[in-house]
Amino acid sequence: MTSPGLFALERRRVVVSMAIGIACWIATGNAVGAAGVSLLVLTVLWGWQLSRLYRWFAHPDELPPLGDAAIRSVLRDVYVLRSRGVHRNDSALSSRGYRNESIESMREAAMIINSSNELLWCNAAAEYVLNIQFAEEEGKPLPDLFRGKALAKYLREENFQKPLRIRPGPDPEFCLQLEFSRFGANDLLVFVKDVSQQDQLDRMRRDFVGNVSHELRTPLTVIKGYIETVPSLMPELNATLEKCFSSMATQVARMENLIADLLWLSQIEAVEGERKERLVDVAHLLSTIVAELQAAWPHRSIELQVKSVKKLYGDERELHSAVTNLGVNALKYSEAGPVTIKWFDSAVGPVLTVEDEGLGIAAKHIPRLTERFYRVDKSRSQQVGGTGLGLAIVKHVAVSHEAKLFVESEPGKGSCFRLVFPASRSVESDASG
Repeated sequence: MTSPGLFALERRRVVVSMAIGIACWIATGNAVGAAGVSLLVLTVLWGWQLSRLYRWFAHPDELPPLGDAAIRSVLRDVYVLRSRGVHRNDSALSSRGYRNESIESMREAAMIINSSNELLWCNAAAEYVLNIQFAEEEGKPLPDLFRGKALAKYLREENFQKPLRIRPGPDPEFCLQLEFSRFGANDLLVFVKDVSQQDQLDRMRRDFVGNVSHELRTPLTVIKGYIETVPSLMPELNATLEKCFSSMATQVARMENLIADLLWLSQIEAVEGERKERLVDVAHLLSTIVAELQAAWPHRSIELQVKSVKKLYGDERELHSAVTNLGVNALKYSEAGPVTIKWFDSAVGPVLTVEDEGLGIAAKHIPRLTERFYRVDKSRSQQVGGTGLGLAIVKHVAVSHEAKLFVESEPGKGSCFRLVFPASRSVESDASG
């Protein structure tokens, strides 16, 4: 852009007005009057130019008055800048329109909220699911559209990794799932899904597991009591009967362990989405677990390596269960060699590993290890008395603590189970007091 001085732009008008003033001075001999005439002429010329500019401002779609070379460059620059601004505005409007049309065409219910959690846009599917009219709700904070405090708390925490399930209406069976993702500079795109049927099935499954487990526990306790009592009442019990009672006692104990694991897994799932704010001294917890494992396997080598002073925000009972399951599996499925438990820091957060030098696991089995009742070797699992739920419990504990579970294994070279916790869930031991 050019930026010449005022007199350089208006040289011709100034020269003309001065020439008229000099002519008047020569004709009249009155210098003051001649100066006044010169200023008057210059003012008239500038006023005429300004009137042309104002006329263009009133009708900006027309070409600017470029006939005068003195101001032509300035007007050309203004015209170019204005054209760019119009182009940007048109592009922004076009982009916004395309965005809205794209969201409107989605079959899934979707909304857009701003950094203040105010509703900016939603499609027809969202209006149907939420039973609202966008024209009436536009600009309202999103928590105002739903009952309860769960959504407001979720938005304050800004932890959008896990979807939020809420029951927004008076019907306790109606359940919605909200999934948030960053959209644009400061906005959030929210997908809304009716998961009432899925939520009902999950609750039915948990209730079924709980009810069946409780119903089985009583008869198992009775049977176990008789199995323990009968041999003491019959000292002369022959070897065949003694073997039968021993086998029954083993199977009853196995069923008791299975019921205990099912109940515990159901309990973990029920509170999986809840925040865990208590600090856990991981080093002390691991020392306790190693002592318990060593007491149960006195002839095995169990090593503990603590290289981090970090504590975790979490649930101590759940973490105890997860690490114990990993340790027990390592001991059961490795006949010799040490089992090593480590707690150390990494670039992404604290890490807990359980390593063994056992049989190892083929790569094809690793993706399915955390499925309930999945067994790599069914016959061996029955021999060691596993319930098939240990790694499922580990997986759910990892999810509830926002950790990632990694499995590294190779047949004949042992296995390493790694839990990587986010740095946001850890705190230095000294800082925790």
